[in-house]
Amino acid sequence: MDDKRLGILRDEKPLKAILSLAIPTMMGMIVQIFYNLTDTFFVGKLNDPYQVAAVSVAFPIFMMLMSISGMFGFGASSYVSRLLGQKDYEMAKNTSSTAFYTCIFAGIAVTILGLFFISPILRLIGVTQETFSHANQYLTIIFMGSIIIMSKFSLGLLLRSEGAAKIAMFGMFIGTGINIVLDPIFILLLGYGVKGAAIATLIGQLSGLIFYLNFYLKQKSLISINWKYFSPKKEIYLEIFRVGIPASLNNLIMSIAQTISNYVAAGYNDMVVAAFGINFRIFSMAIMLLIGLSEGTQPLIGYSYGAKKITRLNEIIKTASLMATGISVFFLFIFYFFSGQMIRIFINNEEVINYGIQIMRAMIISLPFAGIQFLIRVSFQALGKGKPALILALSRQGLFYIPTLFTLNYLFGFSGFIYAQPIANILTFVLAVILFQRIKLQIDNEYQEQEIDSKIISPKLKESCSEI
Repeated sequence: MDDKRLGILRDEKPLKAILSLAIPTMMGMIVQIFYNLTDTFFVGKLNDPYQVAAVSVAFPIFMMLMSISGMFGFGASSYVSRLLGQKDYEMAKNTSSTAFYTCIFAGIAVTILGLFFISPILRLIGVTQETFSHANQYLTIIFMGSIIIMSKFSLGLLLRSEGAAKIAMFGMFIGTGINIVLDPIFILLLGYGVKGAAIATLIGQLSGLIFYLNFYLKQKSLISINWKYFSPKKEIYLEIFRVGIPASLNNLIMSIAQTISNYVAAGYNDMVVAAFGINFRIFSMAIMLLIGLSEGTQPLIGYSYGAKKITRLNEIIKTASLMATGISVFFLFIFYFFSGQMIRIFINNEEVINYGIQIMRAMIISLPFAGIQFLIRVSFQALGKGKPALILALSRQGLFYIPTLFTLNYLFGFSGFIYAQPIANILTFVLAVILFQRIKLQIDNEYQEQEIDSKIISPKLKESCSEI
């Protein structure tokens, strides 16, 4: 066992422990941000709004692949962290191996279904005639590499569950770095356009996957993806799906909501679609860092809960909340004062830029609430609290955003369209805090009961020992 990684999870002071795990995760997310921005940046250099729009409408489908793999990665990583806290290393290996190979099987199914139904999928998400061929080229390649994309994402999550955040970060560095290098070659030099962006993405993802597999094959991990540990037991799948399904639904519904947003935007024109897509990627700078902080904190929360260190658990959540709020407020000012300059980096089209500024200044309203909302969601996952995680996952985009989007768009037109997301995010924040307070009260009550039991048992144990 790697005592250093276990020591961070078990003994390190909360701030230092969070920084040890969250900074590599956040660095990895920064690299992921560059990945999100790179395709749009180089496709934008073609100065063709229709190709930019094609990447924008296809991106949520890519995120859906991540959502499906996240069902296994998030679910297994939560369970693995708690098992390590309980010192049940054999079950931790069974869980990681089972999640990995099940994810591969799911990837095979996604590839077959995606390629077979690609045209209906594009029509369903509202792709216009001008962008259809571009989006079709991009998604065909992405679906062909579903197994690679999904396997890499799930392994990165499993690595973080055991405190190997730096290894997960390096894998993201490698994958995105290669993607950034190859993008201008395939998109501009070879003239492949959006098809070149997809090829570069797939090669980058494969490189990161090979790096992760090498780490596991050299047996440097606390857990395992060796086939001999593959154990499709009911207990393991129940634990994976209890957390994994809400986590996956959150990302899946977010992708569906993004697709619906593109569909509504297309009702105006492709310039709005392009502006909305560019904003989505720019906003990912803040969102991915906040998610990185939350996911970096997840192993600490899971381990502390599994080891019944409730005081440490509370300190970790409080410290991470303050950090998340600081990051959120910082980006609010950046996005407000530099909105036009940031959009102009991606495309030199005044109509797209004007739409983009309006969209960005509406979206930042809810940014100060985003960090704590993400932290609460990840805390539910880490604690194995599937029910509140599921409620939160269904509410943010399903219960709040989609109905708000259609209602406000119908009543107020474009203004309603751009303010629907911030309003939904604020409502979700309120719900998240209410749910979290209830869970926290339950955990504190459990801890108090354990303390009372230990005080009762301890004197009896001493009395028995004296009699012996």
